[in-house]
Amino acid sequence: MGFLPGEEGHVRLCGDVRDERPSGGGTPPPRLLWPFVGRTAETRAVVKQLGAHGVPGVLLVGQAGIGKSRLLDSIVARCRDEGMHVVVVAGAEASSGLPFAAVTALLPDGEHHGMANIFGAARSALLEAAGDRACVLAIDDAHHLDEASIVLAQHLAATAGVRIVAAARTGAMRTPAVLGLLRRPYVQTFAVQALSREAVTALLGEALEGPVDGLTVDKLWRATQGNPLFLRHLLEACLASGGLRRVSAVWRWEGRMPEHRGLRDLVAALLDGLTAEEAHALACVAHAEPVPLEVVETLVGTPVLEELERRSLIAVERVRRDLVVRVGHPLYGEVVRAETGEGRRRDIYRSLARAVTRGRPAPDDAEPRAVTSQPGVAGDAGLRAVTWRLAAGDPVPDEEVLGAARDALARRDAPLSERLARRARPKAGADALARALVAQDKAAEAEDLLAGRMAEGEGVDAPGERARVAALRALNLFWNLRRPAEAQAVVRRARTFGPLEGSAAAELRVAELALATFGADGNERAPTGLRELSSRVGDPVIASVCEPLRAYLDLYLGRPARVADDYANGRLGVPSVWGAMEAATTACRVQALVLAGRLGEAFAAAGSGYRTAVEHAASAEVTLLAFELGICETWAGRPARALPHFQEARALLEDHIPFPIQVYVFAEYAACLASLGRAQEGRRVLGEITRRLPAESSLHDHLHLAKIRIRAHTGAWRASAPQAALLAHRYESAGWLTKASETLYYSARLRPSSHVARALHDVAERGDSELFRLFARHARAASESDVEGLEAASGALEHRGYNSLAAEAASTAAGVAEARGDARRAARLRTRSRRLVELCEGYRPPWDSAAPAAVLSGREREACELAAAGLANDAIAARLGLSRRTVANHLHRAYGKLGIRGRDELPDALGLPRLVTPVGPVWGRPV
Repeated sequence: MGFLPGEEGHVRLCGDVRDERPSGGGTPPPRLLWPFVGRTAETRAVVKQLGAHGVPGVLLVGQAGIGKSRLLDSIVARCRDEGMHVVVVAGAEASSGLPFAAVTALLPDGEHHGMANIFGAARSALLEAAGDRACVLAIDDAHHLDEASIVLAQHLAATAGVRIVAAARTGAMRTPAVLGLLRRPYVQTFAVQALSREAVTALLGEALEGPVDGLTVDKLWRATQGNPLFLRHLLEACLASGGLRRVSAVWRWEGRMPEHRGLRDLVAALLDGLTAEEAHALACVAHAEPVPLEVVETLVGTPVLEELERRSLIAVERVRRDLVVRVGHPLYGEVVRAETGEGRRRDIYRSLARAVTRGRPAPDDAEPRAVTSQPGVAGDAGLRAVTWRLAAGDPVPDEEVLGAARDALARRDAPLSERLARRARPKAGADALARALVAQDKAAEAEDLLAGRMAEGEGVDAPGERARVAALRALNLFWNLRRPAEAQAVVRRARTFGPLEGSAAAELRVAELALATFGADGNERAPTGLRELSSRVGDPVIASVCEPLRAYLDLYLGRPARVADDYANGRLGVPSVWGAMEAATTACRVQALVLAGRLGEAFAAAGSGYRTAVEHAASAEVTLLAFELGICETWAGRPARALPHFQEARALLEDHIPFPIQVYVFAEYAACLASLGRAQEGRRVLGEITRRLPAESSLHDHLHLAKIRIRAHTGAWRASAPQAALLAHRYESAGWLTKASETLYYSARLRPSSHVARALHDVAERGDSELFRLFARHARAASESDVEGLEAASGALEHRGYNSLAAEAASTAAGVAEARGDARRAARLRTRSRRLVELCEGYRPPWDSAAPAAVLSGREREACELAAAGLANDAIAARLGLSRRTVANHLHRAYGKLGIRGRDELPDALGLPRLVTPVGPVWGRPV
């Protein structure tokens, strides 16, 4: 969609950025140690081709700054490591007219008259230096080679078997030098691609020596499209401006991108040489991207677009059924927009508006068409027309502007909806603007608008209209501004407006349910009728609250399996205009999958949701989904893996993010720190959120659970068990069966108790989660010292991916078996527990000491390792110089110490790789 003037978020390559620089501005950008990453596969592929016989060499082709020279250097180093003789030369624009200027390294000393003598001497010298090694000629900037140099390179390839690896820019494929290399052919083209997001993540982490949040990685990747040179310039500028800094141990970039004149000049040089038509076409695309191809084709000829596409200055891509055009690189668009004057910019938008109107004509007798709300590029025509007319400075009636604002919000483009609403008269556009602001979590300005609307509506607006404003205001006060008392007062006042019906009654009821769910009293927490209620809600922002509210209530009232199934069946998961609510819905899905015992699906949903949130550049959503990734890792028993996710979520937390999310992030982050032996840090984190949370909030129970977990990890686990049980009773009394199940299970793991086990069984039976029933079986077996039950629980938990919980069950079972004198079973269970713990990273339960390793003698270990490698007893005896009977005795004693039944279990017991059974007859099978 084209952008209205004043839009933020673009790369700024020019303009005054003094206000964004730290005090003492003018400091030059820091020089980074720039790692070489993401090119291993390309290096290997090229070197492999250079080492093969009967195939051409390689021409690396890519845009300026894409990393051709660094890749060529890597290829040269790899070729030399593999014993090849490599000569490196480079073309230069300044010397492209001088014969042999680029290949002086190939020319022998002394005078050689005549071309044939020069070529012969160069060939002889090269072969002598190479000896019996393969010979490679590496040519950087091959498009600048002079004619004599390129002919010499061809001669060496044809007569001396020299393999050529060269690099050239994408736009230089028609130069004589490149065409000369492609003739015969001496080389095959190899496209050097931009760095992927993953490679950029790795590069930034190495360059900055620390983790970088996903939003920052995505912004830098989108701005540079993975071009390493552009990325380096931009990163240095961001560091110099102070916009890129560490927050909670994570690098985060806030604010607008700073000016970087070197980067601007670099990009501008790539755009030199355009004809007037080409410059006009590129300007149209830059100001309107992504723009339908049919619109651009009404303004410029197809041959012009084809030439721009050939030079990679524009790109044509398919979006569903439509073809759209973008600039070939985001920075190209920034330079073009920066160099376009105001008058010219208005002309471009005006011509675009006329073009899109001509492309979809209205009937002759019709007024300008109303904006449609059909999805797809073609359906955007009316919205584009209004946007571009406004950008051109042309008058547009408020009715059309507000229709476009509503349409933009329905298409989940709240920023555009906000910009459009601001172009209408303030009184006319207040409601549309307020909705767009709330949908972006711009809570303070939204509150000012909504409070004003309620005051203005006294005695003027109908009760229903005032109630709808009140419902939106209450949700904004409660979720975004953390002012629950005021939100409650707004709802109570709305009830005095008079009888309500239809959408007004439904929207106010949704606000009441949201406040009741997370408020202090929590008297009304049943989702009964919420689905039918949501169907009557007309405000798209309030409608966005219905799904996460219904999912949350079902989830924590003990029905996680229902929530997971509702997503699978499409009954939940409808796209939302309020991004934070959509992320909350996805988070509920992840939590439901985790608590329904479907951890693998939870990981997949969290990962997919996180990537989507990053692509949408939505901070609140990324915060929540990074948190959910940490939750998945926590339940998998990997706190060391969970910590970076919690750190990212903490670094991205902003004041406008709804406070329930803030509580969850801080609580889990604090508990994770404690589980990794950093309890003091955990307490500081928990203290910070405790001070922020309103005293009357029911979310203090969640913080109380985190405090219990931190105490347990500091050695007070026996005292923490009854505290957890008491908190679980409060949860159960309030109807929060899911939290009651989790907390009772935690208490039972801390200190097995028949009372707690019975309570957990009763609560689990009232819910729908098979995982909770498994928790209850684990708790009962622990309280009854039931070895078989504990072993069965361990196996079931491992099968579902909850490895740390499975390890705990196995460890408890081992202790019971040992107390009963069953040393063999105890040893086997301890071996199982150790194996499971090895699958976890950073896991150490506070209530369980490390299982002692089985002590094998030197000979026993040698015999076991050889047996695990597949050797029969006779072969082991021969290897160790022992009798066959002695080997059998060593193995028998070791099996008892390890708690295993035979040699098939040795690899797992010893932590050795398991042999792959060969196909075919097995000779010398162990006996």
